[in-house]
Amino acid sequence: MSKNKYISQEFQETFERYLMDNMNKEETDGFINKLEADADLKKAFQDFKQMFLAVEEEALREELNTFHKDIPKLDITHKKTNKTRFYLIAASITIFVFIGGSLFFNKQTPADKLFATYFSPDPGLPTVMGNSNNYKFYEAMVDYKQANYKTAIEKWEPLLLEKPKNDTLNYFLGSAYLAEANFDKAITFLNVTTQNSKSVLLQDAYYYLGLSYLKQNNIKKAKENFEKSSNELSKEILLQITHLER
Repeated sequence: MSKNKYISQEFQETFERYLMDNMNKEETDGFINKLEADADLKKAFQDFKQMFLAVEEEALREELNTFHKDIPKLDITHKKTNKTRFYLIAASITIFVFIGGSLFFNKQTPADKLFATYFSPDPGLPTVMGNSNNYKFYEAMVDYKQANYKTAIEKWEPLLLEKPKNDTLNYFLGSAYLAEANFDKAITFLNVTTQNSKSVLLQDAYYYLGLSYLKQNNIKKAKENFEKSSNELSKEILLQITHLER
């Protein structure tokens, strides 16, 4: 398995099924054996599990007076459709063509190439629809995970009227705009997330900010954000940027 932290939809669904105890004994044993045999897969699972549990923990702290009390509450249910994988593949092709086209192949800058190598949309949160109070958030998350980014944006942006500083909303709006190649908008929303130093999404927000500035060929700002991220990919990109500056 690749060391790239951006987990495929297939692996994400497998990880979610295991964490939600939705596997039978045979599947569970097989999954555990795969983890033990593949160090990269095991590391990817541990990273996903940390994020999964962190988001759930934050959602359960509604009574605490913390910034994260506004994060939508998770219910342990997860409905998936067989169409999801198809939509993701089709959307990936669409995004590839949209971002690049002939420019991608014929006039790509070194920064463009670096962006294309390291950019992959955030896979999103587990889509749980049980809590009616957060239905709109998770309805949009379903759209996001199916790469219907414009639809997700249209549903998420009105929620900011009530929670303008919510780090989760701003992060995924930034991620959606980045996937839509609207880098100015992506930077605006991701910057809000980075203002919360306790956000579980902080490191990824810095990483995507770095990519946004990189695509704009603003190498200085890109470096500043990659340097703030503990993401392993940020470290890799910083090494590559050093070569660009020579």
